Amino acid sequence: MNFERELKMKKLKVTPQRIAILKEIQSNGHISIEDIYEKIKQNYPSTSLATIYKNIATLCESNILCEVKAPGYKQKYELNQTQHIHVMCEQCGKLEDLYIDFSALQHDCGQVSGYRLYGLSAIFMGICPSCDKKTKKMDNQEDIYIVNQYDHQQQYN
Repeated sequence: MNFERELKMKKLKVTPQRIAILKEIQSNGHISIEDIYEKIKQNYPSTSLATIYKNIATLCESNILCEVKAPGYKQKYELNQTQHIHVMCEQCGKLEDLYIDFSALQHDCGQVSGYRLYGLSAIFMGICPSCDKKTKKMDNQEDIYIVNQYDHQQQYN
């Protein structure tokens, strides 16, 4: 995405901070305002957190960015792109895009509710494969410990 052209098309001033914000979001996928601020102040130390908040709000209002809200987590931001849903790991907080055809779901929801639907914002919560492996490994280690403890008790009884 050519950020300079995108900002000009939306009649927004092209500033180094806005370009830096957009590049950080592009490279991170989903990122909180605080994380954006920490990364940007390395190159632009005079930039305040308030400036980041104002720019994010402007970029969201201009549909260049989207806010992703997950219950119990800080909101994150992503570049506005084709419609998709999100999956989020409740253990590590990893947030990923999921591109699937949800037109049947949208149609069914519209039929049931009577609404004329035009968009979808959804986050599926769960445990990512990496955390799931760690959990299973820890569960397996606990089982081994319990078995060893049982064997140890049997030897002395």
